[in-house]
Amino acid sequence: MDEKTRTFYDQFWPRSVPHYEETKKYMLATIREKHVGRSLDAGCGHGVCSVVLSEFSDEVTAVDLSGKCIETAKIIAEKFGRVNISFRQEDLQQLDMPDGSFDLVWCWGVAMMAPRPELVFRNIFRVVKPGGVIYLGVYLKTWLSPVHQFLRHLFRRFFATGRRKQFVLDFFAGLTGLAVKMKGQEINLRPDNISIQVQVEDWFYPPFKTFYSPGEIIAKMRQQGIDGQVIQAQAGRMKSATIFVVRGVKRADHA
Repeated sequence: MDEKTRTFYDQFWPRSVPHYEETKKYMLATIREKHVGRSLDAGCGHGVCSVVLSEFSDEVTAVDLSGKCIETAKIIAEKFGRVNISFRQEDLQQLDMPDGSFDLVWCWGVAMMAPRPELVFRNIFRVVKPGGVIYLGVYLKTWLSPVHQFLRHLFRRFFATGRRKQFVLDFFAGLTGLAVKMKGQEINLRPDNISIQVQVEDWFYPPFKTFYSPGEIIAKMRQQGIDGQVIQAQAGRMKSATIFVVRGVKRADHA
């Protein structure tokens, strides 16, 4: 199991649960299916997405490598009275599920956080049924991605805790707020998140992160019999700090 990522998200998501209504609004605007049989929340984290999936799925399986996240997700599911969600603590790099298990897979901002994201892609692609659909959100590769990686390693090594870390969070939150105000937009770039500081922490402090171009992801899907299409070129308002979303449909002749 990826212990570094597990440790980070053990402490991050339980105290950073996003707003349910905003998350639901985003997901329902993104997902085209109105009803499916079995859904997989691949990397469920806080569990809010699992709850939304459970509202139009007969069954939802929520998987995460963090035990604390699973505990948090169970609390969220109980809060909303959702009884059709089952939870599994498991590393997506080693996902132990049969091929073609799910009608819909939701994997938003997760796969590229693993030390070996190729294993995650392979697993989430293979568990989609022929004719099934996958929604995959991946960090966008831009000319600023190497700068981000340099800063992430710098902050994790020298500004990891206490006042130093809080300085980084507050500094970039202030910088982000200034940039957004200059564009005449809302201060919080993602209204589902509880604060800009939370966004900054999730942006700079995970132990692993890989950036991709849409073409790379579509090519990976094609190799697994999935026809992919970019449905959101950027989910955030800044191109240098955003996830793009690809919707893929597995060809019916690909078992």
